[in-house]
Amino acid sequence: MIAATMSLIAATSITSLVFASISIASAATLAYLVATDNRRHRPVDGAAQFRRHLNALSDDSREHLREQIRIAREQRQGN
Repeated sequence: MIAATMSLIAATSITSLVFASISIASAATLAYLVATDNRRHRPVDGAAQFRRHLNALSDDSREHLREQIRIAREQRQGN
């Protein structure tokens, strides 16, 4: 009876050690992945992003495009 109890305790402790080591390895992997995640290294400033969008739509920012279109039209008409 005592031998059976001792073998059961040994088997239980080995199983516990296996699951504990898996848990520790998983926690270490998760900590590493969180620490090395550089995709969002700075928070997104919604107001600044909106201002950049409005600036991109302004007439001043599109002036170079209108100039390129004008030059292309002149070249087509000249040929």
